[in-house]
Formats: sequence, C-alpha cells, structure tokens
Amino acid sequence: MSGLSQPLVSGQAEFSNSFALSTASNQALKSLEAIDKSGLKGKFKEIQDAVNSTYKYNAIELPFECRLIKLSAKHSCVVGTSSEPGLVVVKNLEDDSKTLILKATDGVVTCLRFNKEENQLFLGDAYGKIFIYEFPLMNQVKVIEIGRSRVVFDVYEELIYACSYYNYSLTVADINTGSVKVIADAKFPNYIRVSCDGKFVAMSENEQIVIFSRDLMWKQFVYKIKRRNEDEDQAAELRKYEIEFFNTLKKIGISYENVIEIWDIDTGKLEDTKKLHNQSDITSIKFSSDDSFLLAVGYDHSINIWDLSLVASLPKFVNHPVREFDKDPRFNFNKLYYDLEIDEDRNLIYSHALNSKYSFQWRGIFVDKASFPDSKFPKDGQRCIVNKRKNEVIVTKFSEGKLLVWDIESLSFVTEVKIPTGCSWEVTFADLNETRLLVGSDNIIYEYNANDYTLIRDIKDDWAGSIYCLRTNINFIISGGSNNTIVIQDHQGFFKEGIKCYNSMITGMKISSKYLITGDANGFVGIHILGTWEQYAMLKEHDGWIRTIETFSNEDTLITVARDGKCIFWSIYDKIAIKVTELNDDSGVDSCYLSNDERRFFLSGNSGLLSIYNLPSFRCMTKLNYKSHSQRFAVDGDEKYFIVSNDHGVYRTKGGIASDSPMIIDDHIDIPQIRRFLHGERKRLVDNKDSWVIAPYMVNSLHYYADENNKKDLKNAMNNNSPYIKSSLGTPLDIALLKGNTEAAGTIIAKLKARVIDNNYALETLSDCLCELNKKGFKGLDELYNECLIKSPEKLPVACADDVSLPIVSYSLTMKVNPENFIGQGISEGGKRVTFLISTIRMNLEVGSKESIDFLESLLECSNTEVFKTKFIKTILYDKWDKIKWIMYLTGIIFVLYLISLSIYIVYRDPLYLYIALVLNVLSFLYEVLQMYVDFIDYWKDFWNYIDLSRAAFFYVYFYFIFYDSTMIYIPQLLLIVTILSWVRGITLFSLSTSTRYMVSLLGEVIKDIIAFAIVVFYSILSFAFIKLAFLDSQNFGSETGALINSNIIESYFEAISGGDSSNQDKFILFLVIVNSIFNVIIMMNLLISILGTTYGRVNDNAEVADSIELTEMIIEAESLYFHKRNEKKRTILQICEEYTPPEIVGQDDIKLKLKTVRNEMETIKGNHEKFYEMCISKFEGLAVKHGETQTKMENNKKEIVHEIKKYNDDLRKELITSLEEQAEDNDENNIRKLFVCLNEHALKPRFVSGIICNVCKGLFREEEVYSCAMCDFDMCQGCANLYYSHSTKKTPLKCRLGHIVLHFDNINEYLESTSRELGQCCRFCNTEVNEVAFCCIPCMFFACSTCVETFEKANLNKDGSLKCKKSHTLAWKHKDLYKENLRLKCTVCKESMIGAGFFTCTECPSNWCLSCIKKELLDESVHNEGDLAKNDDEVKVEKNEDEAPKEDKAEDHPEED
Repeated sequence: MSGLSQPLVSGQAEFSNSFALSTASNQALKSLEAIDKSGLKGKFKEIQDAVNSTYKYNAIELPFECRLIKLSAKHSCVVGTSSEPGLVVVKNLEDDSKTLILKATDGVVTCLRFNKEENQLFLGDAYGKIFIYEFPLMNQVKVIEIGRSRVVFDVYEELIYACSYYNYSLTVADINTGSVKVIADAKFPNYIRVSCDGKFVAMSENEQIVIFSRDLMWKQFVYKIKRRNEDEDQAAELRKYEIEFFNTLKKIGISYENVIEIWDIDTGKLEDTKKLHNQSDITSIKFSSDDSFLLAVGYDHSINIWDLSLVASLPKFVNHPVREFDKDPRFNFNKLYYDLEIDEDRNLIYSHALNSKYSFQWRGIFVDKASFPDSKFPKDGQRCIVNKRKNEVIVTKFSEGKLLVWDIESLSFVTEVKIPTGCSWEVTFADLNETRLLVGSDNIIYEYNANDYTLIRDIKDDWAGSIYCLRTNINFIISGGSNNTIVIQDHQGFFKEGIKCYNSMITGMKISSKYLITGDANGFVGIHILGTWEQYAMLKEHDGWIRTIETFSNEDTLITVARDGKCIFWSIYDKIAIKVTELNDDSGVDSCYLSNDERRFFLSGNSGLLSIYNLPSFRCMTKLNYKSHSQRFAVDGDEKYFIVSNDHGVYRTKGGIASDSPMIIDDHIDIPQIRRFLHGERKRLVDNKDSWVIAPYMVNSLHYYADENNKKDLKNAMNNNSPYIKSSLGTPLDIALLKGNTEAAGTIIAKLKARVIDNNYALETLSDCLCELNKKGFKGLDELYNECLIKSPEKLPVACADDVSLPIVSYSLTMKVNPENFIGQGISEGGKRVTFLISTIRMNLEVGSKESIDFLESLLECSNTEVFKTKFIKTILYDKWDKIKWIMYLTGIIFVLYLISLSIYIVYRDPLYLYIALVLNVLSFLYEVLQMYVDFIDYWKDFWNYIDLSRAAFFYVYFYFIFYDSTMIYIPQLLLIVTILSWVRGITLFSLSTSTRYMVSLLGEVIKDIIAFAIVVFYSILSFAFIKLAFLDSQNFGSETGALINSNIIESYFEAISGGDSSNQDKFILFLVIVNSIFNVIIMMNLLISILGTTYGRVNDNAEVADSIELTEMIIEAESLYFHKRNEKKRTILQICEEYTPPEIVGQDDIKLKLKTVRNEMETIKGNHEKFYEMCISKFEGLAVKHGETQTKMENNKKEIVHEIKKYNDDLRKELITSLEEQAEDNDENNIRKLFVCLNEHALKPRFVSGIICNVCKGLFREEEVYSCAMCDFDMCQGCANLYYSHSTKKTPLKCRLGHIVLHFDNINEYLESTSRELGQCCRFCNTEVNEVAFCCIPCMFFACSTCVETFEKANLNKDGSLKCKKSHTLAWKHKDLYKENLRLKCTVCKESMIGAGFFTCTECPSNWCLSCIKKELLDESVHNEGDLAKNDDEVKVEKNEDEAPKEDKAEDHPEED
C-alpha cells in the first residue's frame, strides 16, 4: 500500500528544473481543510496581505535629509551624510535608541566607504580630506589630505585610491604612513572603484571610464562615455554612469541609460548586456558577493536583479512601488537619483534618493541567513536538532565531544555542553516532551536534563560500539553504530534485544508507531516490527550511507535519503521502491524533512543546496544555496524557520517556509505585476504572467482563475504550461468544483487531458476529485476517460502464446509493467500479438474500499452516460464484476430455488416445499438484513428492496396462518400476493446475464413510456362509456346505477380491444361501438406500437450504457458487503494486457469517435501552431533587439566618425590660426618657441593668466605668466616649461600612446620622488622596471626604457621596408591606431602582454611584434654573412620564378602563423 502518487520505476530518476507538470495526488497527504466559499475568500486575502507586507518597501526615517548612505550589514547600521558640512548620522536598524549624530568632517561629505571588515569608516569631504573613524564607536583615527577640493575614493586593505576633483591626479594613500603618491592623470573624477583583489582601479571621468592595472602600472581599459545626442543643447545632462567590479572575476559592469554592459577586463571584450525592465535610467549598480546576481536601481525607484547564470537580458526580479496601492507621502514618485546598498545575509536591499530623509528597505531574492554567533567551525560529522519545547537549536562538535546551544528567536548563545569522554556522534531526545537529551558516544549514552543541560547519568552500550544512530519511544532506547548491531534497551538501560542484520555500520534510524526502520553504510534499509523485533523487510536501492529516514503519517510511505544522491520513496506494505529520484548532488544528500501537512518536502545536500519540493508532485520548486559544505538542517516546531548548519556557520532562514514571509518562485519575478494580480487587476498585465508560484502556499494564477471562473485566462495560462500544483487550498480543479464554476472546471479537465501526451502523470491530480467530476457530469468527461489509458512507453513483449486468455488486468503501484505477471516470458514470433496499456490516473479500486464504492456511485449519478462506453470505465467494471459476481450468482441461485420450491408448493400444496421455500426465504432475508446493516439509509433508496421485504413479510404471514391459524379466510389472497411479488422480484435475475441485462432497463423504460399512453386509452374508454349512458333513458337506471356504470365501462373496454357485440344494438349504440373500435383499436394501438418502437430504439442504442449501469449497481451491492475493507487506502495504476488491434480498425464505425478524434487533432494542431507562433515572435523579437543593437552601434560609430572629423577640422583650424600668428611674431619670440613646445610639439606662447591649472604638474596658476598652446588648449607653468626644455636635449621619434613627446631622464626615480609620484614604474614596451635612464611622458605617466627607445630608433631607420615578419611581409609601426577600449595587447611572438605599447604590425598575417622581439628576431640579425646574402639571393630568385608561374599555381592561402 502506497502513500505516493507518482512512483518511478526502480533506478529511474526524475529531476526537473522547469515548471513542466509533474504528477499529482497522494493519499498519504492529509486531507485538505474543510474550506467553504467564504473561507476560500479569506485564504486568498491572507495570501494577498502576506505578499504585500513582505514585498512592499519599508521606509526608514533618518534624522535629516541625507545625500549619501552606506550600509554596514555586519553592524546592521546605515550611515547617512547631510548636505550641511560634516554632519553624519549612524542609524541603528535594530535599536533606534543607539542612533548617533556627529560632525565628522570639515566640509560637506562627498564620499564614504567601509573597509572590508567594516570596523573603519572613511569619509571624504569637499576640502580634499579623508577622515578615518573607528566603527561603530565613531572615534576618529586619522586624517589624510588628498587635495584641495571634493574627493572621491575607494579602499583596499591598507590603501586608499583617491582623486581630488581639481587635482587632475589619481593618487594612492597608505593608511598606516599617510603618504600620498600620484599613480595616474585624472580629469574631473566622479567615482573610483577598486577590484576585490586590488589589482585594478577603475575611475569614472566626465569623458571616459579608465581601468588601471596595478600589476602593469598603467591604464588597461578606456571606455568612452556615451553621451546623449551631440546635436542637443550644450548644457544637456550627462548620462548617469555607474561602475562596479565583480567580486570574484576579472570583469566590470558599466551602466548607462537603462543598460548595463559587462566587460572582460583581460580581453577587453563586451561579454553581456543587461537591460532594465523599462526605459528608466539606471542610477546605481551592485554585484552580489559571489557574482551570481547583479542589482540595479533606476530613476523610477525600481529594484532590478539579474541572475548572471542566465542569458536573459531582462531582470529576473523587479520590484517598485505601485502608485495605486502605495499612496505614501514619504515616497516621491518623481524621477530621482537613487543609491543602492545590499545586505545579502538578511535578504534586504536599501535604496536612498539624493537629499531625502527616507531610506527604503526592500526584500530581494537572496537567501536570508541570520547567523548565530560563534557558529563558524568545521561541521564534518555534525548533528543538528531542534528543541521544539524551548525553541533552541543544538549542534554538535563531534570530534571534541561538545554540544552548542543557541536560542532560535533571539539568536543568542545559550550554553556549551562537553560530554565526559569520547565523541558526540549522535544526539536525540528521550521523550516526546523533550525534557531529557541523549548523546550517543563510544559504547556509552549520556543522558542530560534538557532544561539546564546538566548531566543526569550515563548508560552503558557496549553492544553498539560507536553510536551513530540513537532513537527512543515510550518503552525503549534503540541504538546502532560501528558494531553493525541494533541494540534495544529499556529506559533504565537494561539490555533487551540485539538485532544483527547488517554487514556494515548502522547509519540511519527511524521509529514509527509500528516499525523500527534502520539503514546501513551499504545502502540497505531494514524494517522490523516493534515489540517482536521480527524482520518485516530488507530493502535495497541505495548505493551509499543511509543518512536520514522519514515516514508519512499513514505508516506506510517511507522516505530514505543517502549519500549516493538518491531520495527514495518506499511502500512498506508492498516492500518496494515506488519513486527513485536522483538529486544530482555529487557530494551526497545528508538530511531531509517532511512538513507537518505533508505537502512540502525539504532536502539538504552536502554542497550547500537546500531544495524545496511540492508534494505529491515532488516538483522541485526552488533551491536555497548556502554555498558551503558538510551541511545539515532542522526545522523549528512551528515550521517558521530553517535552521541550517554548515562549515560557514549556523543560520536561521525564514523565507520559503513561513507563511508570513512568502517567496515568489518564477524565472522572471515581477512583484508589482503579481501584487496587481492579487488585487484583482487583469487588463493591464502583460503576457507570460502565469508562471509564478507563491511559496509556502504553493498558489499560482490557476487557483485564482478557477475561483473567478475565468475560462479565457485559465485556458491561456494552461496553454503556456503554467504549473498545475496542489496548494494549501487544493488544486485549481478543487476550487472550481467548490465554487461550482463548471466552465473553469471543464477547461481544466480539457487542458490536463492535453498534457498527457507530454506527461504521463498529468491526470493524477484528478484522483481526489473524480467523484465530484462524475456527479457534475461534464460534457468532456468521456473524452477524459478515453485519455486515461495510454500505451506503455516501455519496451515490452509484442506476442504471447495462443492459449493465453486476454485481456488480463492487473494493478500496480508504478507504471512499470512486469510482463511475466501477464503472459509469462512471452514469445518473439507467432502467437497472439499483444499490447500493454497503463492508466494515467492512480485510483483506489480495492474491492470494498470506501473510495471504490464512492467512485462507482458517482458514475451512477453522472449525467454524461457516455463515460460508460469508455474502455477505462468498462475495464474497471468488468474486472470488478469478475471479482464479486460469485456473490450475485449465489443470491440468484438461492432465489431461483426459492421460486421453484414455491411453484411446486402452489401446484401440489406439499408442505415440504413450503418449508424449503421458508429456508431459502430466510437466507434471502438475511442477505437483506446484511445490506441494511452495511448502509441503512441507502438501502431504502432502492425500489427492489421494498419488493424483497414485502415478499418476505407476506411469506412469513402466509406461513404462519397455514400452519397455526388455517381458519383465516384470506389465506388464498396472501398466497396470491406472495406469488406475484416473488415473480416480480425474479425479474432482477435477468441482470446477471449480459445478454438479458439490458432488457431489464428496456422493461423499465417501457413501463415509464406507456403510462401516458395508458392514461389516454383509459380516458377514451371512459368517454365512450358515459356517452352510451347519456343515450339511455334515466328510468332504466333504477337502483343498479353503479352496476350499470361498471358494465358500460367494461363493455367500452372490450369494444376497444375486440370490437364488442353488434347484435341487438341500437343503431346509435352500434355507431358508437364502431367509432370506439376504430379509434382505440386502429389509432391508439398504432400509437402504442410507435411508442414502444421508439422506446426500444432508444434503449437499444444505449444498451451498452444500460448494461453498464445495471452492472455498476450490482457491483456496488456486492462491494458494500466487504465492509472490512472500508479503510483500505491503496491507490494503484491499472495495467492491461490485451490483444493488439490495428489503429486503422479502431473506431471506424463510430462517427462520434471520429469527430472527437478530428477535434482533438485540430486542438493539437492549434496548440502546435500557437507554440510555433510564439517561437517565431520570440525569434523576431530577438532579431529586432539585435537589429536595434546593430543600429545603435552603427549610430555610435557614425557619431564617433563625425566627432573625429569635427575634432580634426578644429585642430586644423587652430593650427592654421597659430601658423598665421607665428608668422606675425618677431624672430626673438620664434627662437623662444623653438625651445618651448607643448606635448604635441606645437610652439608655446606666453600669456598672463589666473585660476588655471598646469596640464603637467597640476599646479594652480595665481596671476602669473604661463606658456600656452591654443591648438591643444594646453597650459604649462614656467617650472614645467624649464623641465621640458632641460630634458629635451636628447629627443626620440618615439611617442606615448596619445602621440605626446617623451622626455629623457638620467634618473627617473629621482624625478618621481621629487614630484610625489609612485616609484617602480614599468616600461610600456617591455614591462621591465625603469630605474634610472628612461623616457617619460609626464602627464600620461607613460614610460619607456632606453633599450626600447634605442630599438625603436634603429628599426625606424629602416625606411626601405627591410623589417619583415616570418612570412616576409613588411612590418609597419602602429601605436595609437591599435587601441579602442582595451589597451592590453599581446605580442604574437613572445606572447607577452603589454599595456599601451606600440607594435610593429603585419596586417596580412596578422601579427604584432613588440620592440623586444624586433630587437631579438630582426635587428640582431641585421649584419648578414655572405652565406646569408647568398641564401637571400636564392630566395629572391625563387620568388621571382614564382612570380612568373601561372596564376593558378600560386593562388593559395597564407597558412596561419605559428
């Protein structure tokens, strides 16, 4: 007997990540609460309120309007900064009384950061200072001065990377020493971000986003900021840009407008593009700690979360305020800049608008993990249990023999318990009240008081060894462990029994009210009967340690979880596995939990996944990832929290299990859309809105459509494969039937039937409501039953021996067919061809069970009698009839013998036969009494029972008067009544034969149809009788008026049937006789014949139905006698082996079936068409998106080209103006300009300025003379001009990446030290550190060693093109043209990566040669010996000959370069 509805065959696995329909009903589940219509409405309201309270924002009020916020998840604090100078608030989210307000900086706070440990707070102000505070005490530690204006920064370990807005420099500050060094040029920085490994620093400027490599000490990636239309007004607002590094990968996210681009830093390639759910601009982005999620907030205050493991561009999760519901004066629906912070462990997201007094707290899609203190330690071999009475969790440190206890609600640590000796292998409670705690160790059990955890006593257990399993009931303490023995002791510790049934250690144990269930390390599961300890079964399906065992409340369905990654459902009654599920967890599954309502099942794997399943379908609804190992879990007594223990700690999780904290499960979660849906709004919702499920209620849109009788949306949702699941309210069909919504119920039936093609278990949810469906008599119910039998998908024998009688019916717990149960071994050739059919509905058809009788009775109430013609129903009825017909035959034989005895008595009046009739009548009467005992009320609803009782009663009266009071004058009349009733009752005997069964129905139909005819005939007879009386003289009546009336009526009757007597009749009377004969004999008799013909035709057409109805009534009558089987709960799958029938023959004569088949095919074609249409639409949308992206890229490229042309024209114009001005200058000034040039070697012109910054040293000019270049918009102070002049004596044609001149330094480190720049700079062309002699572009911090400069100069002298690659192609120098966003390139020869370097390139190969390889491969071989020259001459000749060869001989592709 099974408690599961969807068994899989042995070894068969099922695991589904999608919401494709699984299976359904499970008799092990507790019946649904009795919910009436008003209660259903209340449940829906409860779900709506729970979703609103969970996913609506929570406003957090701050003491004043804040510009910036920063979250400290560790301390549960929000730090906000005011627009007033230095004002900071530290808002404690758990205790408002601990909120702190202070003046922390000199100027307005412009940037704030925490270090990784969140024990230091860094505040940058508008005066260029960074203040460091101890957090959360807010004691000032240090102040570091970066510049003289607004500072932005980020922190990595002991370094601060910072920029002051008008300092034009990116600096690095050492927190310990306070030293500040310049590492790069920067212009108007907005944001600075440091990667988690500290190897990259990203900076957002007004013009571009730059990523610096700290290893190669230069910019590696330059991303040009996409501005709005260049033709717009000059004052147009820049796009809002955000940059954020991944936490574990070398990637970065860059946002603009409603787009987030994800770039690979190493390759410089755009990897992915994510888009907001609407056109709103993004104002802030964040990545989760493991980079699995990307979060963003937009202008519209929408919280967007992308699952980065998915390819979808739109977010997985969207939430934002709903204007029609969230009418809150604290919330501003205008477009604003919002900042974003996340607290992953609490599953909270914080948003804050610029200059707002309120921060808003939202729920996300992370796993909420409230951590218990001091719970991070290795959990290998741990046990985790809950004291439900005290609401405490107990976790073991088995190797140290310790138990740690925490309070679940407050998260506070309670105590630590150390057992006297040994390891704490197992822990359990000794009683149901959980007042005593047992700890299993090595050969000993320690008993503790569970109130104060004091040791009570120790119990010796030398038989078990190391105790890995320990369970108790009211009488026994049962243990098992390393000695392979199950040890039974009483609560005083006395040994009672030892069971040795395993060859390996015992690893799992469970005690039910009837059985002791254990498992070992080899995967065996043993079942023993409590008390007798007799082995009931030994089961084997697992291949690893049995870790956890659970049982359903029906005491039959058993669940085992093992380290082989399998979860198996067993039937204890049938001793077989009814469902084997592979969980795809390589590290094994260690613990499971069955919810109190047995509708949810939870599994925890060692890899950190906690899976939530819906029962009975066993559909995996979602997985909570704790990202750790050695994981076990427990659930508190109220099923409010998961308590999860793993290597990272012990956590309390509320989401997904608590009804007041629902979780939305979907691939794309749109919270506002779901909230609108729950409020009853349907019109504004978009398509594909029906895939969500609300856990733990397990309710989805189908339940709402069924409640509203919304046939259209229900049909669309089921066509889109919306999950059909059993919720806390029942299935959608349950709701439709409860509300009497027949249209919705009919739609559900039709769509479930269509799902059978793809899912054999699609109809199993109907098991619980088949009786109700039958009573409603839905139009398509017969079609549903036609779909209940499908051909077995297994590979089975196709033929059997000729002597096998078919069909053969069997019942099984699984869909797996065992052909040996039907036809033995089968044969491959000859014999009869067979086919195997299985039912798609699991039903309890056990003879005599209440469910079986209810189903049969519902069939009789079904107005759609076509169901009796379906093979499924007929098979069930015929199989049941074969099992119980002996009862009906026995009662029939008794009654036939009774009739024979009674008839002989009537003829011969022999008392012996009357005595025999009496005995037989008593037996029949006892059968009637038994029927009354089984169901007294229903007994009186059957007409034939009244006949039976009346017959028996009159018989007993007759028998009494015959033998005890023979003077009774009415004895003949009594015998007459008994005889009539007996022969009338005998009509029912014809129901026992198939050939005559339908005639009983025909007789009943004839009687019903003839009643109206008889009334008309009787009226006709009366009318003619009284007409004749009216013709007679009243004097003839005399005193015999009554007799005269009677005689006239009788005469009229005989006239009607035989024509009457025409002699001695008056002419008028004779005329009446003739008319009466014509009317009644000719007209009325023909009418009777017509009525009877119509009745016969109707009955004959429905003979199959009538036969089945009569058969059903007899089956119910017989099954009701099996009252000892009323509580049988065995639901099985019907299996049939029948003779093969070619498909082309089936139903050829059944026009209705043909029409139904065509209709079904049309529905299938329509469904396929809709799917194809949706697929095309999806592809077209994808192409449209790609087309749009291509158009955008083309437009951007067009803009860049136009911009470059404009810039070139501006440069040319400026150069022309300058040239004209130069011609007007005198010779002295010309001489000066020859000495002082800008970065692009344009002559500088002195001018007097104030408030301008030097483009070289970043110094501020204060009313002094500077040197300027009008074409470059370049200004240089006198000191820098002298520096350029003094270091320009040794010039080189080599330029930096931007084409600037480089200066020669004899000691570059001396210069760097003097200007507070970072030491240890690298040559951009060979990555070697430059120490002394080097060339440098000061503004770009671009360095070249003397060796590379020398190599370039030598190579640059080869104007004849003698520099060639390995394929003899000419190499050309390229530098600036090589780069776009990514500044990192690899040398093709040495594979070394350089940043910003120039290369000698071959465009044909293609290949890039760095200066080191040029020096090594080419320049070092520039001096050729004679042999080399000769060789070259030969090569020239060969090339010349090749040139003269036919074109087709030399038309070959260049091979790829090694």
